[in-house]
Amino acid sequence: GINAEYMGLISQGMSLTIINGANIVARNAIKKLAPLFKSIKVCDYKPYRPSVYKLFQELEGKGAKLEKVMTTNTPSLERAMEGADKALYFTHDYFYLAPEKIKMIRVTASIAKKMGVKQLICICPIEYTHYSELRLSPFDTRIDSETKAMHVYPEMTLLRPNIIFGEESYNIRYLIQSLLAGRVIYPRLKDCGLQKYYPIHMNDVVQCIVHALSNDHIKGLEYAIRGENSITYDGILNVLAKHTENIHWEKCKRSITAGWLEKFFVGETHDKNLMQMIEWHERERQNFKNDWCYTDKFKIKQGPGFEAYYAASKANPANYAEPYLYKYKCIAIDQILTINSHIYICLLYTSDAAD
Repeated sequence: GINAEYMGLISQGMSLTIINGANIVARNAIKKLAPLFKSIKVCDYKPYRPSVYKLFQELEGKGAKLEKVMTTNTPSLERAMEGADKALYFTHDYFYLAPEKIKMIRVTASIAKKMGVKQLICICPIEYTHYSELRLSPFDTRIDSETKAMHVYPEMTLLRPNIIFGEESYNIRYLIQSLLAGRVIYPRLKDCGLQKYYPIHMNDVVQCIVHALSNDHIKGLEYAIRGENSITYDGILNVLAKHTENIHWEKCKRSITAGWLEKFFVGETHDKNLMQMIEWHERERQNFKNDWCYTDKFKIKQGPGFEAYYAASKANPANYAEPYLYKYKCIAIDQILTINSHIYICLLYTSDAAD
């Protein structure tokens, strides 16, 4: 529920600007934030898409005045930030324009400071990091961009969700679709049982974002948003295999070898980034328990954990028939060649309606 402290935002008539607001995490957050603000600008590289129109229709007359804003350069970002009391930045879920994506957080922080935004919160899920970065490790690249952003806006808050699950999620939903299609991305490793993840439900992530917007004690700090129980990538696939009734998922494993050919035709792909994320974490083995957890710090109760959530039901293939991939989220060439023709067409040539 939304408590009285949050509802107080309405009487203050505050405006909110959301950078990369068309992505799946942002759209879920907007559903909860609409009743709390006078106006919300949804800024994105591609804001004019069916998923955003659908969201706006759903929220019509339910609070904030919603506005779509295309942001493709610094001047457009400045116009989007003008007059905003608070701002949210979401790491986007594309990898096609990764160099621009990496520096976006620094540019956002600089403009937010310049335009006098009172609070800036950056939500950076671990699965949206660009793991195909060649110059530095993905961790170093992320730290470099976030440090520069903090330098120009010291009061900025960072929230870093672990792998997000739920009906509307990113990699987890995609893995379910993959298992139903009879193929699943798996790194070029013997097994993936070293790195422990702490999956968190989308609703819990959104709850933390809403809470953070009314929290003046988090400025200049960084928090993880993680689930209570750990699980490996193999464990994730085992849980989802039972959920999809694909108990022989190990026979569906596919890795990516196309390399330069794939990059030439489709750029950095969703599949490649997923595989390299798993490979990188298996090598580096980050301890996500070392980070302050937002739900622990502020006593926010979480919903069902990952295993309990998917054990409670079986996947309905009809709910996953619509491709989740958008035009810039191409699957890898190697994967295309392993899928039969009608699924190949469905996944490769997605329409705008797929998002």
